[in-house]
Amino acid sequence: MPPLIVTAAILREGPRVLITRRPDGGSHPGRWEFPGGKLDDGESPQQALARDIREELDLAVSVDDIFEVAYYRYDWGPILLLAFECRSLGGEIRNLEVAEHRWIFPAELPGYDILPADRPIIERLLRTAAA
Repeated sequence: MPPLIVTAAILREGPRVLITRRPDGGSHPGRWEFPGGKLDDGESPQQALARDIREELDLAVSVDDIFEVAYYRYDWGPILLLAFECRSLGGEIRNLEVAEHRWIFPAELPGYDILPADRPIIERLLRTAAA
């Protein structure tokens, strides 16, 4: 079974990064993650990520360079996670399809119940923050 391709946004506000909490009732309820999601048919990863951020947070972003690529196998199957650096194009975040959002320092990430597929992103953020 080929992996499901999913995207994640690395959005920064100064030294802090954005994480979102999944709503109750869906998969992995209450867990934290970097915002993003699955590709729709015919979308590039960059298009999918911009669409997901708009749908989840009502935020327009520009999707920039790739930050990290991670492979993870959940019980239901594997995913290939493509994390991109993103920049807000302005506006206020609204929690449309997420339970909440937080801007946190990378050093705080290990204290959150974050999805396991996002751990390589955390490791990279911690390495780059320490450099």
